[in-house]
Parts: sequence; C-alpha cells; structure tokens
Amino acid sequence: MSGTNGHLYEIVYNHIINEIKSGNYNKGDRLPTEKELTEKFNVSRITTKKALEMLSEEGIVKRIRGKGSYITKDFRDNSEKTSERLIKSDSLIGFVLPDYSDGYATELFKGLEEEATKHDLYIVHRRTFGFQDIEEKVVDGLVNLGVKGIIIMPVHGENYNPKILRLVLDGFPVVFVDRYLKGIPSPCVCTDNISSSKMAVDYLIKLGHRYISFISPPSIDTSTIEERMEGFIKSHAENGVPVESSLHLMDITSTIPGMNTEENIRKDIEKIMKHIESNPQITCLFATEYNIALLCRKAVMNLGKRVPDDISIMCFDEPRSYTGDYLFTHVRQKEREMGAIAVQLIQNQIENGDSNKKVFLEAELVIGQTTGKPVK
Repeated sequence: MSGTNGHLYEIVYNHIINEIKSGNYNKGDRLPTEKELTEKFNVSRITTKKALEMLSEEGIVKRIRGKGSYITKDFRDNSEKTSERLIKSDSLIGFVLPDYSDGYATELFKGLEEEATKHDLYIVHRRTFGFQDIEEKVVDGLVNLGVKGIIIMPVHGENYNPKILRLVLDGFPVVFVDRYLKGIPSPCVCTDNISSSKMAVDYLIKLGHRYISFISPPSIDTSTIEERMEGFIKSHAENGVPVESSLHLMDITSTIPGMNTEENIRKDIEKIMKHIESNPQITCLFATEYNIALLCRKAVMNLGKRVPDDISIMCFDEPRSYTGDYLFTHVRQKEREMGAIAVQLIQNQIENGDSNKKVFLEAELVIGQTTGKPVK
C-alpha cells in the first residue's frame, strides 16, 4: 500500500482511538460499519478495512464476520503502543486535483511530497476527476479530517465552486496550484502562461510559420487557457503577424478528466482532421496540452501527412524522458518547484495569515522532433 493510502488509514485509525480516549466508545461498544466509516471519511473501502485490521491486530477491537467490530479493551491498555501511531492533526495538508495525465502532475506531486517531508507534514491526496460535485465532497471530507490547509488545482467550471469560495472567504488556508480563480484573494503558484506561450510562438514564427492553429479545451472560468491564448496573440502582435482566429479550435473535450472515453477521443481526432482539411493553409498546430498534441499527431497521420514535414506540432508538457530525447517540441513547466512552493505558501498562510501571494514561474522551451520550417 502506498504512503498516501497509509496516511489515510492512519487517520481513520487515529479517529477511533481518539473516540475511545474521549469516552465516546467504551468496551463492548460496536463501531460503525466499514461502509459507514468509508462514507464518513470519504476514503476507499480498502483504507477503512486496513484501519480496522490494525485495531484488531493490536487487540483494541474484535471483528466478527457478519456482525461488525467491537471494542475489546480500554484505550489505556494500549496507550503506549497506539500513541506511536498518532499523527498530529496540525501536520495534515490536503492536496486536491482533477487527475494525473501522462504529461503533467506527477512531478508536481513529487515536489509537494518532497517539501512536505522536510517539514514533517503529511499530504492527504484526493482526485476530483474533473467534477465539481466530487470536488465539493472531497473538500468537505478533508476539512472534516482536520487538515490545516488545502492545496488545490480547481476544476474547470462555468461558475466558481461555492465550497472553495466559502473556505477562502472564511480565512481557511487555501493555495491554488497550476491555475487560479480570478478575483479570489488566495495564494497561488502557477506557470507564467503568458510569457511561456509567447516564447513558444516566437520560436514558431522565427521558423517561418504564419498560419498557426491554437488547439485547446473550452476556456471556462480558470486562468490557464486564457493566458496561453493571450501569449499566443501577444507573440503574433509583436512579430507583426496577423492572428487568424478562424484557425482556432477550442472545443476539444476528450482530455478533460472524466471525458476521456474512446468515443470522445475518436470524435476529437475526426474534429481535428476536418479542421485541417477545411484550413489547408495551416502549417502548425499549437496544442495547449500533451494529450491534445497526441490527438493532433494522430489526425495528421490519418490524413496521410507527415510531422513536421507537412505540419508542425507544438505543445505544453511531455512525460519526462529517461534518455532526454523528446518527440514533441514543448513548453516544460517547473512542476517540482511549483509543488515545493505550494507547500511553502500553505505553511506561510497557516502560520502568518499571508493570504494573497502569487508566484509565477518561467517555463523552458524543449526542442523535439515535431517542429520544422514550413514548406507551404
């Protein structure tokens, strides 16, 4: 079982121990069922089962098949042994994100975990899969667990999540990572998407590209896509190249968490193919995400064209290569640094009430095999 799950089952374990210690459970009392504990703490059934197994192994509860778990000893009988397992509630920090992708977020979590370890903090990690209702439930669960702050990559949505907004307005420590919600006074650490996007497009224009298609999911109420578009436009303006808005394709949905079905992927590839066929002047596809770049490459190949000989592809992020050889020319975000700074910001907010510091990190351009001079 991973370290993250370990932290979660110890939280359930500690809760039961504290309930016994406070007198809410006495010898002979029946504990809530696995299902009830799972719902209460918003964790998996495996996590709850592990916590009850720990208690059973230490002789604190007895588990009877078909009947439940019963308290068999007073807390004081096991005080020395159980106290070693107790995690201080002020050492728990929540981390919430929609999901991981092949190209992004794994290194971010590593940065969070490494920085948290330096300060004896425990990261309680939850995914929302891109749904605001799950995000609300996860945030409630973390607060109920007693986390002292939450680091969150918010879900894209038509409106701000009221749960997150309420936490911020109530002064609960919240740090946004990777993206932020405009007008919400809370610390954040993000890539400088405007300058990073401009850097990438400057490179493409220098290669000779004049008809670049901006490919992205819908831009809904969070900062990332809007800022990457702003950098895209800024580069064109400063280089004296007109922006052809008719070349933009901003309704790719299969890369949105919870939407990556085979059917949606197929539809998006077909959508990109039709877009290229309808706009034969396009010489480069600028994808805002790595997985969108994969869709673009597949679409180009399905049309019998070559990358980069016929059409170049640029994107944000690509999974780290063991050998340092990359397929896509891409903008690499400083994920580990972003994760470390997020932990520092949440600590500072908890300890000093620093409530609105924003950190923007420069990215780097990595030249891969998918860009070249246009032949058109």
